[in-house]
Amino acid sequence: MKRDVNPTMRQKEAVKHLIKDKSSLKSAMTKAGYSEATTRNPKENLTNKEGFRILCEKAGLTDDLILNALTEDIKAKPKNRKPELELGAKIKGMLVDRTEMTGSINIEMTNYGDNIEDNKVIEKDRDL
Repeated sequence: MKRDVNPTMRQKEAVKHLIKDKSSLKSAMTKAGYSEATTRNPKENLTNKEGFRILCEKAGLTDDLILNALTEDIKAKPKNRKPELELGAKIKGMLVDRTEMTGSINIEMTNYGDNIEDNKVIEKDRDL
């Protein structure tokens, strides 16, 4: 059973700043009273929340509006539509942003043989 969700005051304030002030997501969250730590991950802490989605729908930012506008943009730019196609693919879950990590990692492996004397720890450094 789906429970009723009421947007929080901070969610309401953040959406207000996004719409009226045209603030960035981080700035809107800060103005709404979210902590600095919370603003570092807006997807997890705001945009993925049901209350935020409800507020966007009420403001007219519906899934249909976004998809229709994106489709129109793609059709209107047959030779220069890569950004729109990438956005559409992200929305459909066909394209995922990746984060690359560099550095090294220390891997410790234990070989368990038949005899206790055979057990030894093998250390190996690997570059990422």
